[in-house]
Amino acid sequence: MTVNSPLIPARNRRLPASERRQQIVDAVLKVVSEHGVPEATTSRIAEAAGVAEGTLYVHFSSRAEMLIAGLDAIFMQMLGLVESSTEPDALLRLKDVAERHTRLMSTEQGGFAYPWVEFIAAGPQVGLREAVAQTQIRAFRLIWEIVEEGKAQGAIRSDLDSDQLTWEWLSFAWAENMSCLMGLDDFLANGHSSRLMDIILKDARA
Repeated sequence: MTVNSPLIPARNRRLPASERRQQIVDAVLKVVSEHGVPEATTSRIAEAAGVAEGTLYVHFSSRAEMLIAGLDAIFMQMLGLVESSTEPDALLRLKDVAERHTRLMSTEQGGFAYPWVEFIAAGPQVGLREAVAQTQIRAFRLIWEIVEEGKAQGAIRSDLDSDQLTWEWLSFAWAENMSCLMGLDDFLANGHSSRLMDIILKDARA
């Protein structure tokens, strides 16, 4: 049996550092989703990643750094969701991204909703409040820039408060996230969330 045989368990394979780091970050999100942030211990993360606990510290200096890397991964998923739309009309792009969010939340995994809400719900004692807030600010900026582009295009009312519209859009996303976590499938399946987005965008249309 060669070293590269697919029959060798993942924990016994020597992966490039970047791949091993990503494996650990994926494990962080899995553990946070299942146990919450306070209970995302290094032993659980190591077990989920299929590595020895000491291996974690080859790639991260602390548990806090692992958790922050998990937050960064969530933001990159948010960024990927926004950038997946190539609709030139900014108002229609807001709608397209919203529809993509709905489809993602409708999957069995619920996308990044589970770990993201667990990070938000973690108390200040875990020491991540500022990092969570910064992740939300970065997500806010993604939508805000589309809104500003829409106003420059003439697709979105020029008198509209860009911050207000951005928060309304994010409130739609949060509502979908929460309904996903609580198993309230009707909110998405029966089109309630999409009608909410239609109302938001109808008011924004130039």
